[in-house]
Amino acid sequence: MSTKVSIKELNSTFAKITGFDLQIGNIVDSDKEWGEPMGPTPYPSITDLRDWDLRLLKRNPAFYSPLSDFCEFCTYGKCDLTAGKEGACGIDMESHMGKWSLLQCVMGAASHTTHARHIVDYLIEKHGRDHKIDVGAEVNIEAPIIRLVAGIKPETIGDLEEVLTYLEREVTQLTSATSTGQEQSPIDYESKALHAGMIDNVALEVADTAQISALNLPKGDANAPLVPIGMGAIDKEKPVVLCIGHNVAPGSEVINYLEDKNEFESVEVAGICCTAQDLVRYSKKAKIVGPISRQLMYVRSGIADVMILDQECVRGDIVDAARSAGTRVIATSDQICAGLPDFTKKTPEEIIKTLLSNENPAIIVRDPVKVGEVAVRTAIEAAPERKKKKGLNDTEVLETLTKCTFCEDCTANCPIDLQIGKAMNEGKKKNMESLQGIFEECIGCARCDTACPQDIPVLSVINAASTKEIKEEVFTIRCGRGAILDTEIRKVGRPIVMGEIPGVIAFTGCSNYPGGNVALAKMADEFAKRNYIVVTSGCAASDLARYRDENGQTIYE
Repeated sequence: MSTKVSIKELNSTFAKITGFDLQIGNIVDSDKEWGEPMGPTPYPSITDLRDWDLRLLKRNPAFYSPLSDFCEFCTYGKCDLTAGKEGACGIDMESHMGKWSLLQCVMGAASHTTHARHIVDYLIEKHGRDHKIDVGAEVNIEAPIIRLVAGIKPETIGDLEEVLTYLEREVTQLTSATSTGQEQSPIDYESKALHAGMIDNVALEVADTAQISALNLPKGDANAPLVPIGMGAIDKEKPVVLCIGHNVAPGSEVINYLEDKNEFESVEVAGICCTAQDLVRYSKKAKIVGPISRQLMYVRSGIADVMILDQECVRGDIVDAARSAGTRVIATSDQICAGLPDFTKKTPEEIIKTLLSNENPAIIVRDPVKVGEVAVRTAIEAAPERKKKKGLNDTEVLETLTKCTFCEDCTANCPIDLQIGKAMNEGKKKNMESLQGIFEECIGCARCDTACPQDIPVLSVINAASTKEIKEEVFTIRCGRGAILDTEIRKVGRPIVMGEIPGVIAFTGCSNYPGGNVALAKMADEFAKRNYIVVTSGCAASDLARYRDENGQTIYE
């Protein structure tokens, strides 16, 4: 925050001053200096690194495979861009695809920046701006990306607010460049996409640095514990609270409430997607159910008494799926309101009463602490009458196979070209082997459901064919460890330079690849055998855990 001092006129014994203006920017404590000269571009704008971007893009030009022949971005459209034609605004196909590239990058950067803002604001309210940043005793450079991009050494969580202000400014600038009548060159769209990727990485570091420091998540734990993953890891006799998304704040408050009331042994807390990974970092008593590709399946099973939605990686039909299963829903973020009524300002008693009634079994509560109490109390009260509804109703679902006409619309709509129609036809003859094979590779998108002219819940049929395996599946995954230690980096530095370790491979992101988790696990295993360093994150980490070798061990074991 800057301060401005203005003196219009001053007469004194030592000086006469007229029209004096003094503006002071941020005041930096000399003790916080970190002994490195400031680089040329602290907090770079979208054009500060453009020359370097253009050099990279000249060496590695973008290759475009058009998503569509038409541009529909403005009211002039839609415009046909095929065969070298231009749109009404002058845009051509290459620029159109560059704009798409930037938009997709900005959406990701905006999502992670918003998540970082939410978690930092929550932690500042809970622990104060002066809470020290601590990502591990053996980590000398606590925030390498923030230091590199912003040119500051963050000491407290409050210092991260300055970085967030920068990120939010850049996201706005990048978004404005996608408007009709703004950027027009495909190479400059790609330059801005690179900038968005940099912003995204800074946002990720801000969020994780804050939560590691304030929530006491593992801090560079080289021997992070192995934890169970899978539906079989959950005790279905207990009330179940299921968290979906990326923001650990609501789920952590569920755990806090259970620990305060000494009831953790009587309630199961589980998660899907990245929230699940962070929940087990916060408490080893939490459970990981699985990756995003299993999200709809787990929710349809009705295993959850209460489902908490935070932000990112939440399916657009998940609230409807939860309602059909009799699961109560609490949405907790500004980004996912799902058309639900906002009960944030109501008392816990009013919210619980509403959730347990059929009047509003799905609502919004944007206070993480209140969510913790409401979710637990609602799950405990709802669980007894929901016991019969828990689990996959495989017999009833498999009966719908009799309606299959083998039209193969399900196959035609599968994004990874699984032979669903043939498997359904085999299932109709009581041979479930093909459907079980489909289950192993299915990405859980449910496009086959909406494509079926007979209204067969195809995804549920695929799952029902493997019900026994799903109910009993328990695998092993390593808990998120936090930062890589300086001692570890020094240990592998020489072998990497000398070629003894060929490189570092990262398996990250959503489980939406063809071939299923088996292909992914075999790749990771092969790289590890060849002495590569293999790191995993997100749903890819969960999918790797779902494969066992000939000795019955997961790759983490």
